[in-house]
Amino acid sequence: MTTSVRSSLGERLVDHVSAKAASLQARYRNNDSTAVAELAILRRGVSQRVGEDAALAGSVLGGLYENPAALPDEVQPAERAAYAALTLFAVHQQSHRGASMHRPGYSLGRSARLLGRHSGAQDAVRRRFTALATATTWDETMHHARGLVQQLRAFGIPLDYGRFARDLLDLQSQDRADRVRLVWGRHFYRVRHAEDDAESDGGTVAETDDTTNDA
Repeated sequence: MTTSVRSSLGERLVDHVSAKAASLQARYRNNDSTAVAELAILRRGVSQRVGEDAALAGSVLGGLYENPAALPDEVQPAERAAYAALTLFAVHQQSHRGASMHRPGYSLGRSARLLGRHSGAQDAVRRRFTALATATTWDETMHHARGLVQQLRAFGIPLDYGRFARDLLDLQSQDRADRVRLVWGRHFYRVRHAEDDAESDGGTVAETDDTTNDA
């Protein structure tokens, strides 16, 4: 796959996952029964592989590709990334009726750093973050991602799921994986956001529209 095609697919993936997560969380916050049901179905899929539940896969992946009929039978990296991101988002959003757990601008590294501050367990968070960043298989990556997302949920710390989906796509590419890990590390150890430093050490992270990205 050429760089331009992969970039175009990556942008489509970001838009697809972001739109789906934003719609679900808005409806969930308005007590929409269909959103409640859909999030429950998505949570059920968090431990499954793409394709195990055809109906769930269709719900998650519908609209991701312009011409899905032209795809080979094998699961595609973007499908795997979208499925993982949206099922993890469903876990993250559960019981947060008053806050949006998908939030643009909250990269994995930034959210993990906030988790260390809010939880008071910086060393434990650092170990889990490092385990995720150094995972060498997809199953290992998902195991550590689930654990981190469950902790983010517990402390009401959001994550940009569109960006996370793009990261998961790039992690599956030998020539892009190191860049993802580099940016995660930069945001965890070095990048600062003024609103983060102004927050208290407890409670749900305040809603912001920060969209700062690393090149």
